[in-house]
Amino acid sequence: HDDHEDEGHDHDEDEGHDHDEDEGHDHAHGAEDPHVWFDPHRVAEALPTLARLLTTEVGLDQAAVEACLNSYVAELEAVDAEIASKVGQLPAGSRKLVTNHEALGYFADRYGFEVIGTVIPSPSSMAQTSPAGLEDLAEIIEHDGIKAIFAETQHSVDDIEALAARVGDVDVVTLYTGSLGPPGSGAETYTGYLRTNTDLIVDALD
Repeated sequence: HDDHEDEGHDHDEDEGHDHDEDEGHDHAHGAEDPHVWFDPHRVAEALPTLARLLTTEVGLDQAAVEACLNSYVAELEAVDAEIASKVGQLPAGSRKLVTNHEALGYFADRYGFEVIGTVIPSPSSMAQTSPAGLEDLAEIIEHDGIKAIFAETQHSVDDIEALAARVGDVDVVTLYTGSLGPPGSGAETYTGYLRTNTDLIVDALD
């Protein structure tokens, strides 16, 4: 799940910082956003292709692969429903996300969130922040009454903590984004990763 090394590097320093209240609704996906794993429904749709390759190209037993496929697709569908139910506890006005970089677009689209801003205005976590952009984002957070800013386990929290200090009454909550969590974290499997991140997000915004 590591972010692609060259993706999204050709950014103007202030790109994406001229925020308006509708920014983030039309989240770009595909080649511009690799974080498709945040939508288990899309992952489930892709699994039959993987299963076919495992039997035709790798030579694994077709019956065994199909049994695993059916079981795991059912598990992902159950997790998808769990996430939707959990998110449904939040008022629509609370479903606003401020994140470290543009990692939660697929999650937002699937479950009815709005990404109103990111510390790094890029799907690549290797892009850079700007002081002007952070100041703009602080104003958006204050205006919208955002309760939490979401950091990531594998990236520095310095900019996010500085942003939170600038705003004042806002929590910094760390998510698992680019990799699974360590044993005992609750996020050490893909489905656990999805459940844990959802719990962290919903509990922070509730």
